Amino acid sequence: MNSIMNFIKNNIKPFLLTSGIFGITGYGYLQYTAYQNKRELQIKKENEVEFKDNTRPQNQYFGLSYGFRADQIVLDRLDSGDLVFMKFECMECISVSDIIKCQYSQFTKPYPHYDSLGIIFRDNRNVYVLYNRFGDIVIEDYAEFLQNPFWNEITIRKIITKNEIHKTLKPLFYNEDYKQQFANKPFIPIVLRSTGLIDQKYQDKLDQVYIEDLDVDEFPFFIDGTSLGPKINVRTKRNKDLDAK
Repeated sequence: MNSIMNFIKNNIKPFLLTSGIFGITGYGYLQYTAYQNKRELQIKKENEVEFKDNTRPQNQYFGLSYGFRADQIVLDRLDSGDLVFMKFECMECISVSDIIKCQYSQFTKPYPHYDSLGIIFRDNRNVYVLYNRFGDIVIEDYAEFLQNPFWNEITIRKIITKNEIHKTLKPLFYNEDYKQQFANKPFIPIVLRSTGLIDQKYQDKLDQVYIEDLDVDEFPFFIDGTSLGPKINVRTKRNKDLDAK
């Protein structure tokens, strides 16, 4: 029964919603938009060497034709457990299904601003982001994450704590079946529990937490000595507007 309800939620409802509003002409417009977005992204990646900062051979490409040093500084500061707050630009997605699912998620979300939450994991090889992308749980390399074309806003808050987070997060990121941990379960409680920083008396209240509740300096469910750092704005709509010029 749950699988049927999830199918209706993730596929039929958004399709009917979009069809009802836009009709056949609108769906054709979405197809054209997704095609153009995908084509522009492919061209950009094929010419990556022209876009990234080449002052050093090891420099990564973060998806913009400027601002490498700022992105690199943020990357160097990131650590396991840091939280990522995201707002999507649905019409920048590269497939019709993603546009529809993105619009549906924005239409039905219970919180006003952010569309998704993610969490950072750093090991001795790289920095990764686990996040909810239109209902699908994905893990991406941080640079690859930033290259996605559908960002309207990305904000990061660092976790400030003396506790060891890396070991508690490791099973979440090193499990090949990590998506199964989220099957038919709310995303935020699993992410917060995986940090090991939630006070025991609040464990049963995590289902009541919305993304905006975490966009604060002092989250009341954390154990003593744990807080969130100030906002780090990584991407804004203005970034994309400047990059397009």
